[in-house]
Parts: sequence; structure tokens; C-alpha cells
Amino acid sequence: MEDLRVIEVQDGALIVSSNDGTRYRLAVDSVLQSRLRQSRALSGTGPKLAPREIQAHIRAGMSAQDVANLTGADLEYIERFEGPVVAEREFVVKSALAVPVHVAGETDSLTSTRTFGSAIRERLADMNAADERWASWKDPESGWIVKLSFSANTIDHDARWQYDPKRQSLSPLNNEAKTLSQQGEVSGALIPRLRAVTPTEGAPDAARFDSGAFDIDDLGDEPAPIRPAELPVMRDRSADAGVGNQTADLLDALRRRRGEREPANFDAEEEEPVPTTSTEPSMRLLDPPAAEERHDAPAPPQATAPQPTAKSRRRRVAMPSWDDIVFGTKPDDDPA
Repeated sequence: MEDLRVIEVQDGALIVSSNDGTRYRLAVDSVLQSRLRQSRALSGTGPKLAPREIQAHIRAGMSAQDVANLTGADLEYIERFEGPVVAEREFVVKSALAVPVHVAGETDSLTSTRTFGSAIRERLADMNAADERWASWKDPESGWIVKLSFSANTIDHDARWQYDPKRQSLSPLNNEAKTLSQQGEVSGALIPRLRAVTPTEGAPDAARFDSGAFDIDDLGDEPAPIRPAELPVMRDRSADAGVGNQTADLLDALRRRRGEREPANFDAEEEEPVPTTSTEPSMRLLDPPAAEERHDAPAPPQATAPQPTAKSRRRRVAMPSWDDIVFGTKPDDDPA
């Protein structure tokens, strides 16, 4: 057998040459590529993985290419153990969709043929959903997970349930799954997912809370006229002082008038005076300044009054006048 060596590559083919200089052209097709992969796998160029380890990765939701990228093993070697696990995952999805369910409003639940898959597809039809895709994988802690991906109103949704093949039970794991599993309106209950929005050029920065977040050019071409601040007006207290002085002068004049006035005495009579009624409420105003003047003024010497005789008639107490009621009763010993 003669050995050939590669000289160059032309148009997807290998140009090889023999020892005597004869050139040959070898097309690189799928058959050649497959043969090369098989020889590389048999030669042991990649790491060797146990079939159980490969199937565990695929059962957890990874593809053969994902396992090859993760472990560095040959892709063709991994694909040899991929088929049985992929069939197992598809069987789990079909088994979950065939779980019988009872819908509220049905009278006879024993004869009902409603399944989980039919109930979910009816709700998807009501939402005008598209791109329905089912998948399953086995989580090491929570067990089998069934996933539904769909689009509604140009928004992608992802609903997940935990599935127990032995008990034939499904439990929702996220909000989308809970909404689809409940009765009632669905379209308004699904919360749209937030999407990253690229800020437009020249738009205010919404992340800032200071004055730099606002565009002052949008307020108008001409600035608003600036009004001067009004100075606070001081209140003139001279008018109030004048009013107070007038009141004090009036009180002094009334006091002097009271000093010149003689006390009105009324002779006591046997008959009782007729009480008079007044519409104005009776009051007694105290005059502290007048009281201070009475205490400061020296008291005049008291004259010895003659003792009344037994034959003289009793005298009644003098009725106070209106000025005495307003400005206070003048004592008997007041020299004024």
C-alpha cells in the first residue's frame, strides 16, 4: 500500500500526492467526515465518559452538543447514548399531558375525559397563543419538571410544573403555571415580562433624580419673565399705640369724674324698693390700676361719728350707681 500526503485544499477537496509525484484529488464529503470521526473516537483522542454519566447529563435537560462542550468528549461518542434518554423525556411529556383533570362545572367527574393537555390547550386557544413547545427533564432534587413555552401578545411565557409519574400529579412551580392551572380569565392574569429598552439619544436619564434629569430646552424658546420678590411690609404699631393711649386717657377722665361726684345716698324707707329688671347682663369690672392708687394714697384721719340714738330710724345701705358697678365701689374712707 502506498502512502499519500496532503499537498493543498481546493474547492472542498484534498489534493494528495504519492511518492513518485502523482497527484490525486479527494473530495471531502459526509462519508469521509463520518469515517474520520469514527477513527478519532476509536483512537481515543477525547476523554472517555461512562454511559451512565452521559445519560445523566442528557436526562437533566442537556443536549449531546452541550455534553460535548461541557466534558470535551467526542460528540459522536455521546450521541450513541443520547437516543434512549431523549425518548424517555418525550414519554414523560406525553404522560403528563394525559393526566386526567376535573374542571369546575362538570357534574360527573368519573366519566369526564378531560386531560391536562386538552385543558391547557383550550386556555392557550383563548389567549391566541402561538409557538407551543413542551419539554421535560429530571431535577436531582425535585424530580421531573414539565415545561411549556408559548407566546401571547408578542410576549414569551414559560410555565413549569412538577410531575410525579407514579402518582400522576402535577404541581405548578411559577406564576404562569399557576395562572394556567386556575379557572377564570387568563389573558389579564399573565404578567408581561420586562424587557431591556435601549435609551434613545437625547432622552432624559430616567435613572437620575436630580435636576440634571430634565431637559430645560423643552420649556420654550423665551424664558418666562422674572418677577422681583416683594419685600415684607412692616406693620405700623403707632396706630395701635395711639388707640391704647386714647383708652387710657378716657379711663383717667372717668376716674377724675368719679372723684368729683358725691355719693348718692338714699334714705331708707320702711317699704321694700321695687326691683327693676334690665335687659343688659349685670357685671362687675375690676380696675387694677384704681385699686393700686387706693392702696398707695394715704388714708385720711377718721372722724368720730356720733352714736345714733335708739329713737332714730334705721338707714338702709345706699344703692350703688352704674359708675360704681362699672369702675368699682368707692370705699367710705376714700377722700376723693
